[in-house]
Amino acid sequence: MTLQTMFKKTKGGSSFKNTRVSSGDAEKKQLLEELGYTFDSVTKKSGWSWSTSTGGSGQNQPTEADAIADAWLDAGERTQAAMNIPAATWERMSSKEQAELVSEALSG
Repeated sequence: MTLQTMFKKTKGGSSFKNTRVSSGDAEKKQLLEELGYTFDSVTKKSGWSWSTSTGGSGQNQPTEADAIADAWLDAGERTQAAMNIPAATWERMSSKEQAELVSEALSG
């Protein structure tokens, strides 16, 4: 796991808080990066964004974990469309099954 710094607003102004990306999120991020997704935080105050050659996050996310989750949703939607998988079926799949299909549908 990697230690990441995120921006957090408090009543007294701004402060920085250290957060960890879970091992599950780290695995998803690694797969997404292998498929061409990039993650970036221009400044600690701006939050996190992701992008691919075909698009990107519509808005910055407050944490890296939130950006990974948003990119995972995008990859899932693209996979479902490419493989004609109904949303209800996708939601019943395990993360491992989803990762295998995302890799198959979006690689190359």
